[in-house]
Amino acid sequence: MILTRGLSALGIAALCVAGLIGAPAAAGEPTETAQIVLPSSLPIARDGWVTDAAALFTPDQRHQIERRLVALQAATGREAIVVTVPSLDGQDIAGYASELGDRWAVGAPGAEGIVILLAPREQLVRIAVGQGLAAAIPDDDCQAIIDTLMLPQFRNGLFEAGLVAGIAELEGRL
Repeated sequence: MILTRGLSALGIAALCVAGLIGAPAAAGEPTETAQIVLPSSLPIARDGWVTDAAALFTPDQRHQIERRLVALQAATGREAIVVTVPSLDGQDIAGYASELGDRWAVGAPGAEGIVILLAPREQLVRIAVGQGLAAAIPDDDCQAIIDTLMLPQFRNGLFEAGLVAGIAELEGRL
């Protein structure tokens, strides 16, 4: 378990990570930043609310996750996205999530966005909360959401269910 604070121009403040158990091995528009360079072997582009580069979801599952993310934004005014990547290619998941949040301006202005990143090959998941939400969703809360709501589902291969539960809990805390 790794908790990190204060990483990026976006101000990613609460970053929680946990290993996925039993995850299968498995893709916005990037802008330039000087902090962390995403691997050139993985040209990741934002694809709406859910960027499923690791191909974890069926179209129906993706739709259900998107509906939950849209509901979160409608209820709270905060933007959250889900990203899956086939591999981090040696990059640190904290930096990767932070870079995505910066490149795609998630939650800007006000750094009130959330990036949920899954890297199934490395069996990692991270909730990166923008600095503007750090008081509402501190590190311990992010970790509790991952540990109690998301990981039990992920361990059974139920990524959609884990994400929907986690997103609903994040919404409740906003």
